[in-house]
Amino acid sequence: MQQLRRHGVFLGGLALAGLTLLALQLLVGPWLSALEERTGDWAWALTAERTQERRLVVVDIDERSLSELGPWPWPRSSLARLLEQLARLGARQQILDIVFADTRPDDAYLARTLVQHQPVLAQVFALEQGGTPSVGKLAGALSWPTCPAPFGQAQGYLASVPSVLPDASGQPLMAGHITPRIASDGVMRHQPAIICMGSRAYPALALAALMQAGQDTHLTLERGHWLQAPWLLSGNAVLGTVPLNDRGDFRIPWRLHPDSFISLSASDVIAGRVPPQLVAGAWVLVGSSAFGLNDTIATPFGGAASGLQAHAQTITALLDGRMSVTPRAAPWLQALAAVCALALLYALVPSAAANATTTPEPARLATRLQRLPPYLLPLAGVGLALLLWLLHGLLHALAGVWLGWAAPVLFTVLAGIYIGVLEHARSRIDRDRLYAHLSSYLPAPVAAALALQRPSSAIEAQTRQVSVLFADIRNFSAYCEARPPEESAAVLHAFFAAATHVVQAHGGVIEAFQGDAIIAVWNGELHHSASALRTHHALQALHAAIDLLHAVQGVLPDPAPAGLEPLSLGVGVETGPAMAGSFGLASRRTHMVMGRTVTIASRLVQMTADLSHPILVGEGLAAQVGGVGLESMGTFLLDGMRVPHHIYAHPLDAAAHSH
Repeated sequence: MQQLRRHGVFLGGLALAGLTLLALQLLVGPWLSALEERTGDWAWALTAERTQERRLVVVDIDERSLSELGPWPWPRSSLARLLEQLARLGARQQILDIVFADTRPDDAYLARTLVQHQPVLAQVFALEQGGTPSVGKLAGALSWPTCPAPFGQAQGYLASVPSVLPDASGQPLMAGHITPRIASDGVMRHQPAIICMGSRAYPALALAALMQAGQDTHLTLERGHWLQAPWLLSGNAVLGTVPLNDRGDFRIPWRLHPDSFISLSASDVIAGRVPPQLVAGAWVLVGSSAFGLNDTIATPFGGAASGLQAHAQTITALLDGRMSVTPRAAPWLQALAAVCALALLYALVPSAAANATTTPEPARLATRLQRLPPYLLPLAGVGLALLLWLLHGLLHALAGVWLGWAAPVLFTVLAGIYIGVLEHARSRIDRDRLYAHLSSYLPAPVAAALALQRPSSAIEAQTRQVSVLFADIRNFSAYCEARPPEESAAVLHAFFAAATHVVQAHGGVIEAFQGDAIIAVWNGELHHSASALRTHHALQALHAAIDLLHAVQGVLPDPAPAGLEPLSLGVGVETGPAMAGSFGLASRRTHMVMGRTVTIASRLVQMTADLSHPILVGEGLAAQVGGVGLESMGTFLLDGMRVPHHIYAHPLDAAAHSH
């Protein structure tokens, strides 16, 4: 039963976590996606490799170049000299992050240089910006008969003008687009691999560079299986296979720190101030980082960087075959990660059976080491969620696999919170139920105190000024001998119930049921605060004795069965010092009130039959109430006592009973 309740708590927590996660996805889904991507940026920035990348050299049209060679745009002859100088330095391939979108007088000079050195040109598409004019002439279209899904259609483009391109009889130049996919927070994390313009398809600049390097411009698009990306773009041996998402984009792998790339100023290259060994045999990416040339993007490494960085990162990752991939089965893998975290969380959920006394001590100790108290379950959920987040970051940064962490991490956190809350509620219900049972066997204040304490073998008692009521059914032993046990039990049950109601109504506590007798105590609770009721506990005990005598008149059989003495009640009450508390080993404790006052109350009960008075009062209580309404019965040496005691009786007349 306890195990079923534990399962119910766990499943209830999961259901609430699932509903909350669904609500969050509907309400703040874009914000969660942005947060997910931002943490990916942090992972790139923290794990970026700092190496000396020699295969690709960046030639930067920087601020110093503009100050030496004049403002942009430069004459075509200056750009032609830059390309020629790179060729003399031994550059293997030139990649231009520059669009020649306007006609200049010296275009022919640049056109001859382009035909001679065959650099990869750049062009830009209006993909998400709406309709824009189409400027220049597009180049580098793939040989596909049509542009397939999932690639998007452009609404316009900006390409190099025909005057810098070779005529129809010349060898066509390779070109690639530099169109970014900018996220809502301004960071460039994706780039369309292919963009369609009509029925023609145009590759990205990095893809075009590797296609030209492999001397094969044919590309193949196919659907990936569940552990691969949704789409796979395959090319020559240099390009390999490029994983694409459902939109046809590749994720830019920011693996290398920007300091890893050799960056040369364009003015130094043109002036011949660059050592040949820096460029010989390398690919050269030419672009601009100068402020005001509209080639600035946000990257994981900073809020304002040159667009050159995105192309450099992509080209080197393609050369290494280390492009980031999001498998088609990413949602299922996220669910699997959440299941693993929840399995660990389930193992930490407390089990009531773990604390059972029948369980061997070593087993209970091992279980306690594995379980957590309910209030720590939310922290456990947060810890497991943090572990999932760290594993996702490591998988992304080191293996290039992006699964997405928001759903499993949030679900684990929410599950930990809800399971902790439900488990706490369940434990409170169990504790309340246990307290209800405990308080039915012990005084309620004692049960409440024990519920908040650890078991102890020490004496936990103190001497207090108490009032004690001892009530006993006379002739009950003979009644039990002559009557069926079910009938005797019914009489005793009715007596105990009536006595409990009366004592509690007068502010007392039933201390114990002893056979056919009860012991009630006033002011016997440990750590009880002072109150007006406690000050008059002697009077309360006396009134309780009177009301108890009236209450049992309808409870005890009257007349008695034939041949039996009638059942009657004898009550003794006394006020004085007594020790109240718990005694015994931690494995078996008892709570009691003991001392001279209790003994006197019990002896007074024995004398009620001899003195023919159902209620006898000790001298301590009589002194507390001033003897009002009491009748002196004289001084007696009580059984087992060494000092005689003055005994009083209550006449039970109406005046004395009014209170």
